[in-house]
Amino acid sequence: MSYFSLVLSCLSFLIACQVIEGCVNPFPPESFPVIKSQVFSTNGSKLMRNNKSWEFRGTNKMSHWDLNYDEISSWGMDIARECIDMKCSTDYDLQSIVSLARKKGFVVILTAFWYDSDAFPGGSTPYPGCQLLGVIPSQDTRYQAIITRWKQIAKLFANQSDVWFGIWNEPYHWDKTKTAPSSQWLFDTSSMIDSLRETGANNIVVVCGNAMGQGHEPFLEKGSELLKGRKNIVFDIHAYDTYWNIQGSAIEKILNDLNNRNIAPVLIGEFADNGSQGYETIMNSCRNTHTSLVAWLWGQFQEPFYTKFKIYCSEKRNIN
Repeated sequence: MSYFSLVLSCLSFLIACQVIEGCVNPFPPESFPVIKSQVFSTNGSKLMRNNKSWEFRGTNKMSHWDLNYDEISSWGMDIARECIDMKCSTDYDLQSIVSLARKKGFVVILTAFWYDSDAFPGGSTPYPGCQLLGVIPSQDTRYQAIITRWKQIAKLFANQSDVWFGIWNEPYHWDKTKTAPSSQWLFDTSSMIDSLRETGANNIVVVCGNAMGQGHEPFLEKGSELLKGRKNIVFDIHAYDTYWNIQGSAIEKILNDLNNRNIAPVLIGEFADNGSQGYETIMNSCRNTHTSLVAWLWGQFQEPFYTKFKIYCSEKRNIN
């Protein structure tokens, strides 16, 4: 075998191993320019855009299968929570999603939804086993591999402030009588955030509470401890019927209580459940408290939610 043939053979072997073991695209993307005209950060309970507080309105999206940002941009949205696989979403995949979103002026929350899903090339775990929801992160067998992948992603997008990291979608048991206590939430969340920060990336990190995202109590009970020595953290609430089918005044009280603590901004990262739940109460409460709102799921909106949320996204925002 010639030297040239040997090099080609070794290169092919390394590429094959990379693809099989980690679903990683072996070739770098051509060009993904960073747009620096907007800077996003947090300041106490405020989300900041270019040093002014800002309300975001947007949608959850699965751009692995639908890369089109044209229509959601036309609604007036400016943020997308992107569902990603922590093993099989390649660097190239993620950079492609961010690049297309960025061209429309969107912030992107790359959010850990699956691990090793067979819906992706190289993945092997069928749904629902590939999901991350409902588990205690630090006790999950996939935890270390996910942290390792997050470090890679953090380095990839380090300090690109329009790329946020949703570290774990809907952790812990959904039932509040069985879900993890706030102390467990603090341990897991601080460990994951600190691992990301070791890379030097100060991007905004978005964290769910307990009860598969519906529990806001850890934010109130342990949020101040989480923010000691840490910054650019956003609290993510998933407002579904199990715990959020309540009066608007009660929802607004919770949101105001969190805002008045001045710990971290609050984002409603999921609501509506395809338009079948009490979405108008959530929308009104967010409008009245100037809370950023992200709907579930683009491509599944139904009437009358479809039209009402489109109007909501086009409304003038309250900028402080």
